Amino acid sequence: MLAILGLFVLPLEAAIVDRIAIAIGHRVITESQIDEELRTTALLNHRALVRDATARRDAADRLIQQFLIQNETELSRYPAPPAADVDAYERQVEADFQGRANLERELKAYDLDPEVFRAHLARLLETMRFIEFRFRPEFSKGDTDVDRKTDEALNVWLEEARKRFNIVYLDKALR
Repeated sequence: MLAILGLFVLPLEAAIVDRIAIAIGHRVITESQIDEELRTTALLNHRALVRDATARRDAADRLIQQFLIQNETELSRYPAPPAADVDAYERQVEADFQGRANLERELKAYDLDPEVFRAHLARLLETMRFIEFRFRPEFSKGDTDVDRKTDEALNVWLEEARKRFNIVYLDKALR
């Protein structure tokens, strides 16, 4: 009898379950994605990691914006940046940290996997290029307030894009 019970106990394994923080349509943003966004943003901005409620809400909002932009890039078949462009962007970040060794040290300090960090850089590059392509052409080249107008146009678009999705905050502190 004990041998039979042992057969049922052995296959059981402990698993780490990531908590869903936000549901957007049929996709989700998890607590670990919010934490990764906090760590990546702090690293890129050369700032100490802050995990308070305001920082978590800001990170969640950035992830929602990234989702909306990514959804639009998929629908419009906007091309992802080629690997060579991501490599060049990563070299710019390395230069900002005075070399690869310093960047790797900081990645460890912020507990970021280099491949996850590279994927984050690729998403950032795609997002920046999409914003440039989609919103900046609306203004003339001689306009001195292009950045402000681009931000305003993007914010109007994001507000409209949010209305197209059912965004559910399972972690109420992120609202």
